[in-house]
Parts: sequence; C-alpha cells; structure tokens
Amino acid sequence: MRLYKSKKAVVSTISMLMILTACGSNKGTKIKDELPQAKPATGMAGDGNLKSIVNYIRVEAGLPALAAVMVHDGEVIELAADGLRSIEDNQNVTTEDKWHLGSLTKSMTSTLAARLVRKGEIQWSTTISDVYPEMIGMMKPEYEAVRLDELLSHTSGMRRSISNIDKYEYISSDINTQRQKMVEDALSLSPKMTKGQYLYSNLGYMVAGAMLEKVMGNTWETLITDNVFIPLNMKDSHFGAPDKQGTVMQPVGHVAKGGGWEAVKVSASNIADNPVVLGPAGTVHASLTDMGHYLIAHLAGAKNRHVPDFLTAQEFKKLHTPMENSHYALGWGVGENFLTHNGSNTMWLATIEISADKNTAIFVVTNAADLDKNDSTAARASKKLLHELMARSDAAFNH
Repeated sequence: MRLYKSKKAVVSTISMLMILTACGSNKGTKIKDELPQAKPATGMAGDGNLKSIVNYIRVEAGLPALAAVMVHDGEVIELAADGLRSIEDNQNVTTEDKWHLGSLTKSMTSTLAARLVRKGEIQWSTTISDVYPEMIGMMKPEYEAVRLDELLSHTSGMRRSISNIDKYEYISSDINTQRQKMVEDALSLSPKMTKGQYLYSNLGYMVAGAMLEKVMGNTWETLITDNVFIPLNMKDSHFGAPDKQGTVMQPVGHVAKGGGWEAVKVSASNIADNPVVLGPAGTVHASLTDMGHYLIAHLAGAKNRHVPDFLTAQEFKKLHTPMENSHYALGWGVGENFLTHNGSNTMWLATIEISADKNTAIFVVTNAADLDKNDSTAARASKKLLHELMARSDAAFNH
C-alpha cells in the first residue's frame, strides 16, 4: 500500500503486490528482545542517539530490523540500523547493509527517464506508438497516443498489473525478450481507465521501462546504473533481494505468520522478490548511504536547485509536479510542501519523505511487511520513526 498524505486530503492507492510463498512452520518467530525501561528522548539530529530511538521503536513493534537515514541541506546528518538480518540467525544488521526499496524504484525509473530526456534520447511527449510503430493496429487504439510521462504518472489508463506475471521468465531467460513480450501482452489488454485519469499501475512503469530499453538498446538495469546510480555515487545499489545467495550476508525479507515473522531467503525455487520483468516498477535495493545520496539530489530539486551534471531545477520540477487532478507526479506522491512514496515487495517496507520547507529528507526501511493487515505493524513503526526523525530535524535546524 502507498499512502500520500496532506493536511487537506489523504489519497490511498494500492499497487499490485507479488505474493511470494515462504517455507517453514505455520507459527512464525516472535522478536524476544526486551524493551528498554525508558523511551529515549527525541533529542535532535546529530546528537548520536538515533540508534537508541531506532532500537526502541523496532523492539516495541517486534520487527526483525529497522533502519533510517536523514539528509539536511545537502548533507547526510545521521543514519542508523538496528536488529537482525534474519529472524532465524543472529547476524546483526549494519549501516553498510542493503535494503529493498520496492516501489521507491519508480521515482528512480522516472529520474532515469528525465536523464534520457535531458540527453535528447527520448521526450516526455514520446508515445507508445512512436517507440512501437510495428504494433500500430495490433495494440488497443487507446494506447497509441499514450505519452511517456503519462505512463510514469499513472494516468495512461493502463491497469494495475498483468496476470501471471512470473510467466515471462519461462518464455526466455533474456530480460529484453521478457519485457518486450510483456509489452505485447500489456498493449493487447483493454484500458482500465480513461487516459488522463489516475490509477496506480505497476504495468505502466514496466511498459515505460521497456520503451527506454528499446530506444537505448540496453537493459533498464544497465541504463539506470549508468544514468542514475553512477552519477549520484550510489555504489551499493543493485537489483533483487539483497541477500542474493541466501547466506544472510545481507538482510532478508520477512512475512507475517502466526503472530510472528518468517524469513524469506533466496533459494533455487524462490528469488524472494518481484519477478525481474517488473524491474522498473520495484526491484532496486540500496544501502543507507546510497539512499542519502539519492535524497540529497531530490531534496535539492525540491528546493528549486540544480544538481550539476545531473538535472536542472526545471527538470526536477517536471518530476515533482503532480499531473492535473492528481496528487501524484512522476514517481512521487505530492502533499502540501512535501514529496513521499512507500514501497514494498510484501517482504520489506521502505518510505521516503522529502520536505522542501524543512530542507530535510528521510528514508526509513524495515525488512518485514504485513500490509495485508488493517493495522500494519511495519507501517505503524515506520510512521513512528519517520515522525521522530522529522522532530529531530526540527529541533536541530528549525527551532
């Protein structure tokens, strides 16, 4: 679930979530850490107490692990991580570990598109039929004039998802082939909404990513690495489950089970993530430091500043401005004076909030998700930590 909030309105949109089956008992494991006797004071950013706050909120919620990073005025001010990589092991998370971002990937795909528009490789007004002229007459006619920016703002009319999305890995091991077959299938489906109306769509991002691949002759993974990760010094940002070998050398995602949590490790039969074909909509993982670098760039843009050799203030404005009659921009939920987005592959929950007024940006993440519950433990703890971090920012910089 993705929640975009302002003082006047709350817009709730639900994306397609890939349900991946975990193996093990039906009970799940509960966190046995003891809650500290006293809740740590909120304090102020940079006082060295963030780890204690993260620990308290994590233990209170019973989460495997919880982490956060704060950026203010172009600098990483503080970061912390607490808990276990896997509830079944005793390896603690570190501030160098990598965390799955889920749909926070969407803003990165939109940022990639902005970079390619900047270079003149594609335009925001480029349509699906411009990139796939061979499919005119085969695709539903409603899609022929759908623009790149309409796909990235969830106003293309495209439905949320495509059924049996994991089928593409059986069609071919080549990701370009998988994504191009997905496009053929997607464009044969009738639109769910009229073009211009908002409907959160993973499928729209998948088609947009495939368009970028076709124009550039390279995979989305290579394009986003070369055009977003490398320029922003995001050295530890990659794709799929962070613990790729199932060795718990990185954090592992968890699902709720029987009042506890169950780790979902990578195995021969389970990639512990969304299918690779879904990449542009939600498969990136990154370190806290890398997310700090990413936040620095978008906070600068939100404050109408250039990021040299990356994007101008005007180019960021395109990414951060909601479409007409919508609270959603290009990969960002937009509230009163802030940008936000949540992301989950049903085993992790990550949240970004960027406040231009406060000159502060925050990333919060946990390696567990229970978003099918009416009162999600992971979402509640993430929100609590986000509020603590904003309060710490206010105390340090806005008093």
